[in-house]
Parts: sequence; C-alpha cells; structure tokens
Amino acid sequence: MDSSLVDQQQQQQQQQQQQPKPDHLAQDRIDLMEKKIERRPTREELEDHNVLKKTNVAPALQAKEQELERSRLEDRLEHMLERRPTREELEDHNVLKKTNVAPALQAKELELERSLLEDKLEHMLERRPTADKLLEQHILTPGDC
Repeated sequence: MDSSLVDQQQQQQQQQQQQPKPDHLAQDRIDLMEKKIERRPTREELEDHNVLKKTNVAPALQAKEQELERSRLEDRLEHMLERRPTREELEDHNVLKKTNVAPALQAKELELERSLLEDKLEHMLERRPTADKLLEQHILTPGDC
C-alpha cells in the first residue's frame, strides 16, 4: 500500500511541474485580452453593422427613445390605414374589378370575358353589310368607297 501512495505523490508532483506557473498563466490571459481589445471593432463599426443604435441620447433614455419611436410608427400606420380607400372606392376607380369570383379564378374569368367579347365582335363583323350593299341602300356614295 505504501508504494501506491508514493506513486500517487510522484504523479502529482509531475503534473504540477508540467502545469505553467500561475504568473505565466496570468500573463497569457493578459496577453490574450490585449489582443482581443486591439481587434475590437469601433463604435462606428458596431453602429454600421446595427449592433449598436445610432443615437445622441443618453444611455439611460435610449429605451424611452425606442418606445417613443415605436409609438410614432404605430400612430402613423394607424393613420394610413384609416385613410385607406374602401373596396368600393377602388372598384369605382377601376383599381379593382367588380367580381364575385374567388381570387384564384379571377384570371380565368377575365380570360373568359375577353374571349366572349372577341366572339361577339367577330360575329358582328361577319354580319356587317358590304360596301356594295350600302351603295344599293344609298348609305354610301360612289366617292366614299
């Protein structure tokens, strides 16, 4: 048993010798911190990357400033929503189409309306009287043709 106790003590001594001395450890930390401070971004760089807010207000008042800005934004948005035209006004100004069809089908409805209008126009053009017929009915004169 005594030999195991001696072995443990020898191992502890070896570990202590391998560890850096506290002065070296403290100096390493100081050096590391100095390097990090040198690489630390400036206030302007942090503001440019939106890490810090660009403000001229005292830090104690910054939260109130943000709250006030949010309140202003909410008020402006509410005012704009109140002034927003109604659906009927937009339909009257031909911004929106007057329709009772689901939005997914509105494009097809418009396409169908256009197709019906083209068919109607084509039918009317087919029934249009010829220039000879209009001359016979004395609607046109020979110089008009």
